[in-house]
Order: sequence, then structure tokens, then C-alpha cells
Amino acid sequence: MAKLCVVLDTQLLLRGATARGASLSRKVYHAWVRGEYELLLSQEILTEILRVLADVEVRRKLRITDEILLGTAALLMARARIVKAARKIRVCRDPHDDKFLECAVAGKADYIVSADEDLLSLKAFEGIPIVDLATFWRKLHEAQEPAD
Repeated sequence: MAKLCVVLDTQLLLRGATARGASLSRKVYHAWVRGEYELLLSQEILTEILRVLADVEVRRKLRITDEILLGTAALLMARARIVKAARKIRVCRDPHDDKFLECAVAGKADYIVSADEDLLSLKAFEGIPIVDLATFWRKLHEAQEPAD
């Protein structure tokens, strides 16, 4: 069975990468690190992630060390599949969220996973389900179960 291809919004990805406890966002992030699904990023999403990680106030609040910053950036650039958006999409209430739809369409994603109500309210885009973290976690485990 092919791995699921997934776009995670910036908030969930960074929560997972920087979490210290056993949160669901950390479990989902580490499932990607273990290779249980393929993470899709666009250059625009990657730039946003790196900008947020480098923000002094964010680093202080999340207690992000240089080691976490560099390790996360290196892992994302080495292991995520970077896709180039083939077209501009303008459908989200918040235009900053359209980049996740563009990435998902370009990479033929199976899911867009988000904590953002502007994205979640769409429910799906061009046949790609937009789900919350708990729903994706269930779908990931269902996809990994062997068929009878």
C-alpha cells in the first residue's frame, strides 16, 4: 500500500516539532519522522515555517533552541517532498491559507490536516479531505492496518 501524502498546516507542524510531552501533534509529527506518511511542503510553506521558527518571540515562548531550529529545518528540507504549486488558488476566507490548498493539489495529497477553522470549514478541496489532527491520526492508523 502506498503511503499517504499529507499537507500539515504550519501550526500543527511546529507544535509537533517542538512539543515536549506526548501530545497528539507530537505523535503525528514523529509518525512522519518514522516514515509512516509522506509530508508535502511548498517553498511558500517552508519559508513560513522557517520564519516562524526564527521569530525571537516564538522561540522564547516555545523554548526553541538553536539545535531545535536547525534540526527541524534540516529534517524538513531533507525528508519532506517539496512541490511547486501549478496554479494560484483563491478560496479561503484567510488568503494566507490558500498556500496549503495549492500545495495539496500540486502534490496530489490524500489529506490536508489543520487546526485552522478557515481551512477546516471547507471540509474538502478538489476531492482532498481537510481534517483535524484527531481525524487524521485515525485515518493514518486505518491506512496502516493490513487488509483481511
